[in-house]
Amino acid sequence: MTPREQVFSTIRRSLGVNGLEAPRAAIVAERLARRAPGVLPARAQGKSAAQRVELFIAMAEASAATLSVVAGPHDVPAAVADYLRGHNLAPTVRRGDDPRLSGLPWAKTALGVSTGRSFGDDESAVSAAFGGVAETGTLVLASGPDNPTTLNFLPDNHIVVLDAADVAATYEDVWTRLRARYGDGLMPRAVNWITGPSRSADIEQILLMGAHGPRRLHIVLIDPAARSAEADGTAAAAPAGSTPSPVEVRSTLNVDADTPEGGDERPDERKPDKPPSDTPAKTPQEEDDDDKLDEELDDSFPASDPPASTQP
Repeated sequence: MTPREQVFSTIRRSLGVNGLEAPRAAIVAERLARRAPGVLPARAQGKSAAQRVELFIAMAEASAATLSVVAGPHDVPAAVADYLRGHNLAPTVRRGDDPRLSGLPWAKTALGVSTGRSFGDDESAVSAAFGGVAETGTLVLASGPDNPTTLNFLPDNHIVVLDAADVAATYEDVWTRLRARYGDGLMPRAVNWITGPSRSADIEQILLMGAHGPRRLHIVLIDPAARSAEADGTAAAAPAGSTPSPVEVRSTLNVDADTPEGGDERPDERKPDKPPSDTPAKTPQEEDDDDKLDEELDDSFPASDPPASTQP
């Protein structure tokens, strides 16, 4: 007898039953079948599929996640490569054997792709999401041999592929889909609900990214409607989250409050020359004394250790 059987046997003995009573089993089955839904937030109720995707994007970005919107699965590898390149990350990823990922044209990119669970030495990982929740911008990932849970937490950068058709309105909608997909008694060992990258402000209310998992979360959203909207001319200038803001480079040298952004003072606003300083120049002996004092201070207060690689 296994420990589990021993526990149930003790419970049945204390209740005076043997577990084979048909009326008791029928009552339990009926109660589970009639499980009532909880209170559903109004934020995502009554929205069309396109509106749910729009809300999901807005909520995911509000949670510090980034997004790329592609028209089809064949565009996913290029989007992953662009993300890694844009963040100056190594062009290597680890993924699971999920058919939604293994069938993609990874060979058309310069990415080094490995498969299987992570042991903590992978910088970036790619996972396939079971679904998304529009009301909070949450990703839902079901564990299994094709989607190891270690890929969700150990790498520093987590890239998740999500189909727009799998974006549901609420958590309850996703749970219903999970039960219908796997069946009662056959649920995945773990179902991870991920909203934004890992973070914590437990210590002195200082926000630390990557405290318990990836410091970056990037979502590649497969939305065929994006291509249709572009073809119809109804698409926005750029899909939400897919295009970073242009980098503006300015000189920070000799910045003056009265100097325009171009760096040169206006001809009619040039300030008068400053009077020469009355401070006498230091003698060679004084300069040597100052250098010795600086060396003594350096020896007394050594430089601190460089910040750890896990710090933001």
